[in-house]
Amino acid sequence: MNARAKLFGLVASAALASILPSVHAAAAQQAGTYSGHTADGNTISFDVGSNPQGQPVLLDVAVKFTAFCPQAGGSITQSWKFFFSNGLPIVHGHVKHLENGPQLYLLNAINFHGGRVSGTTEAKLPMLEPGKSPNSAQLCSSASQAFEANYQGADGTNFFEHPGDPHLKTPERTAILEWSSQGVTHQELRKEQ
Repeated sequence: MNARAKLFGLVASAALASILPSVHAAAAQQAGTYSGHTADGNTISFDVGSNPQGQPVLLDVAVKFTAFCPQAGGSITQSWKFFFSNGLPIVHGHVKHLENGPQLYLLNAINFHGGRVSGTTEAKLPMLEPGKSPNSAQLCSSASQAFEANYQGADGTNFFEHPGDPHLKTPERTAILEWSSQGVTHQELRKEQ
């Protein structure tokens, strides 16, 4: 009877060991580009690669959001793209990207499920009211909302293979702000050391 219990334990352990790698692989993220939409229909995209140690990292993230400005009674739509020279570590299929500065508060929580990604994004930014004193800035916000994205492919996702790539030199973080005013699209490159 004791030998049967030991044999059953060995068989159960072997079966569990064979299942665990496939469960982990199914939840793992693939290196490549992901793109999708937020709940309000705006776009979100990002690239996943590996750092020099072979660990998965978020290389960049681009998000478009519409923020409601209660004092003016309108809204503003902006697009931001961030590059991370060292990559943001993806741990157990999860990564958070937080920007918390005077021009923008942005939080992206990203969860990988193989080739499918889900998460939330939210943003807040101060805006001057046209024709009013700079002291009357208002806070515009895009409430936390869900997004979904799907794997698109693996082209050009390992920036670490190209040490001369400008994304990997200082500054540590780079952001591109894009906004529209009267039908004209503007872009501004912001760098942080």
